[in-house]
Amino acid sequence: MKILIYEDHNYKDLFPLNMLRASYDIRCGANTLLERIKCIVKNEHEVVLHCRNVIAPFLRETHPSNKVNSIDKDDYLLLNGRVIFSEDLLNLILKKKEKNKCYVYKNMIAAAYISKENSIMLKEFIGNYDNVFNGKFFDGLNMTREDIDAGFALNVINYPWDILNYLLTGGLQDDMEYYLRDRKFKKALSSDNFINNKKIYIAKNVKLYPGIVLDASNGEIIIEENAVIEPFAFIKGPVFIGRNCTVKSGTKIYGPCVAGEYSKVAGEIAESVFHAYVNKQHDGFIGHSYICPFVNLGADTVTSDLKNNYSEIKLGGINTGMRFLGSLIGDHSKTAINTMLNTGSRVGIFSNIFGNGFPEKEIPSFAWNEIGKNTQRYDIKKALHTARIVMERRGVIMSKNYETLVEAYYN
Repeated sequence: MKILIYEDHNYKDLFPLNMLRASYDIRCGANTLLERIKCIVKNEHEVVLHCRNVIAPFLRETHPSNKVNSIDKDDYLLLNGRVIFSEDLLNLILKKKEKNKCYVYKNMIAAAYISKENSIMLKEFIGNYDNVFNGKFFDGLNMTREDIDAGFALNVINYPWDILNYLLTGGLQDDMEYYLRDRKFKKALSSDNFINNKKIYIAKNVKLYPGIVLDASNGEIIIEENAVIEPFAFIKGPVFIGRNCTVKSGTKIYGPCVAGEYSKVAGEIAESVFHAYVNKQHDGFIGHSYICPFVNLGADTVTSDLKNNYSEIKLGGINTGMRFLGSLIGDHSKTAINTMLNTGSRVGIFSNIFGNGFPEKEIPSFAWNEIGKNTQRYDIKKALHTARIVMERRGVIMSKNYETLVEAYYN
């Protein structure tokens, strides 16, 4: 039996976080959704990936050890890539091995077993252009359905803000438990500056300058390999600091918070996810936000994450149910110095925001957005030229597949 992690028809609701990655490659804590599943199943089953055809060539490049949109004649356990599975639930489904059955949570198919005999239909379905999974496919196989027991922990990422809500309700600590498996860390020595040092995990080659304060009284702090924490930084867990991160002098981080690999952060950061390669090297407040790779936040960029009347925040006409929600910013977008972002803002990929005052709450991809003026379209050649410079400064070479994917969205 193989495990197939798939994208379903609701992938568009995760804009802009999954434009340049599969939905299951979104970071939900210390791990991505895919990495979490792999932590649970270990190497007991081959993991195969399904995605939209537009991102398949780039996904094959970033996941060379996994087959992408390729089906053999075998039994398959399908897992919805928007679901944060608990270990207990996933192990129960693996144990049951009931073929041709769907497992349903709130009318959404979270998992399904497809027999070897039906794998031919699975292969034909995936071969169609951008045929993401929906209920009709499973109905066509005449599969039986079983509701997932309400006693099992199950979190579904329907919208980007669901990730932030998951972190705020204990999800980051839960996810860090999976991350700590099979990884070696040393615990911080007892110190007046290290509060609850038994919950502070430090990898090799980490540079901790004098005068920093690490407070793990409310949750673990993990600092990965080659990270640098400069003097007078304050970090209050739960917080995950990824490989090769730099936390600048005077930074204040209030968990739950994630700074993914190769990010450079400064200022005040609270309850946010920096996916990876994020550049925020100056003062300014980022709160309850999700920032995608290669975003540059100019000096004194601030996000509002609470309305003056304390009401729940709407985004795209949808009530998020959250009173605290900052900004969702897609890959390669940039803000100028002193940019002020409204509560519940969303910015697509490759956009530039500059000028005086507040920009619109919804900014599309490839926008040359000068506040107070009509938005212009960013020239694609100039956008890619700048992106190459930004990526190469971090040791990343833009591949042809990456360039083609960006151009496909532009066109």
